Amino acid sequence: MNRSRTDELLISFLRRNPEGTVATGLEERSCVDWDDLLHKSALHHVTPLLYHRLTTCHPDVQIPAEALQKLRNSYLHTTGRNMRLYNELGKVLGILRQHSIPVIALKGAHLASAVYRNITLRPMGDIDLLVKQADLLMVHDILAEQGYVSSKEETDCSQEHLPSYRKKDSIIIEMHFNIVPPPFSDRVDVEKLFTRAQTCFIEGIEVPSLCPEDLLLHLCMHASYHHGFNNGIMPLFDISTAIEHYAEDLDWKQVLSRSKEWGVSKCVYLSLFLAKKFAGTAIPEQIMKSFDVYNDGFHATALAEELIFIRAASISSNIAMLFNNDTLLNKLLHAIRCAFSTKKTPANMQPAARNPLSVLFLYFYRIKSLWKRHGQTVWRLFLHDKEMSTIAIFENKRSTLKDWITKRN
Repeated sequence: MNRSRTDELLISFLRRNPEGTVATGLEERSCVDWDDLLHKSALHHVTPLLYHRLTTCHPDVQIPAEALQKLRNSYLHTTGRNMRLYNELGKVLGILRQHSIPVIALKGAHLASAVYRNITLRPMGDIDLLVKQADLLMVHDILAEQGYVSSKEETDCSQEHLPSYRKKDSIIIEMHFNIVPPPFSDRVDVEKLFTRAQTCFIEGIEVPSLCPEDLLLHLCMHASYHHGFNNGIMPLFDISTAIEHYAEDLDWKQVLSRSKEWGVSKCVYLSLFLAKKFAGTAIPEQIMKSFDVYNDGFHATALAEELIFIRAASISSNIAMLFNNDTLLNKLLHAIRCAFSTKKTPANMQPAARNPLSVLFLYFYRIKSLWKRHGQTVWRLFLHDKEMSTIAIFENKRSTLKDWITKRN
């Protein structure tokens, strides 16, 4: 895939040790060009990191005053937002600790403070925490007492965490009971994640976090399988920063062994390959060879790279599959599976569902939610809307990549 000059500049600025001279031609770039760069950085959720890299690693780059102010404003905005997130996180963790509920901080909540070591460099949309499935009912009641509400319409929207908890003028919390959805969730022993967990300090709060090997595997699975590389380049820099931070402690043999045990070698290979290519991640060459999972005939890395740099509005892959080239029967069966989950019932996904009758109502809420969130998209696809049809094509490519990831060699 041919990336734009703006993409190349963004990547070069974000890398600590860029190859070549990234400033070539910058003198002739207009304010519009810089606006394009800032627009791309916002789409990839890396604007604060870009500001930090420009002011620390590339001090000789001449930035127009207006562009510099926009960068600084984004940096300060993220600082304020993340400070509020961590303040609320401290309260939630304190309450869970009072009830002796083990909890592990995941993704951004762990990365921003403990790995990036600067809470501004890693924007967060919500707080992700991992608890044991046996504690879900108690966690639900505790959050409800604190004013958090989970939407019945989100029931079964995810198969590794509860519906999101929201509170007015506060953060969104996702309580995970696994770190990856099916089919990989059946191979991940959550109890062992807690056994291997290490203590870190997040803004002065002592919090368990995934051990370096589990963290790296989680980041790779999340970028490749969970999101299908639709989060842009930010996850690649998460991976790169984590590897750099834990360089002395990371046991690559355990990474290899556990990736095979969980059946996620393809997830790890793709993510590490792209992190090395774009973020300049230092990965031992022998480690990449040891995965031995890449089927060159499928061109998985090329497809993943294409999907990373498609920064258009996205639609649900499940909706896109209803408008692919599959048979009508298969599309109908797929629609039924989406509406009525077979692997996990809403009762498993929603702790408030304590009796069989309430489960029926949760199915009603789920179907209502599906139509509310996707009805307009379905209608536009049905009318062969050009924009939506193009997006659907790319989402089906994403589904194809995920199918390749889940298929065992």
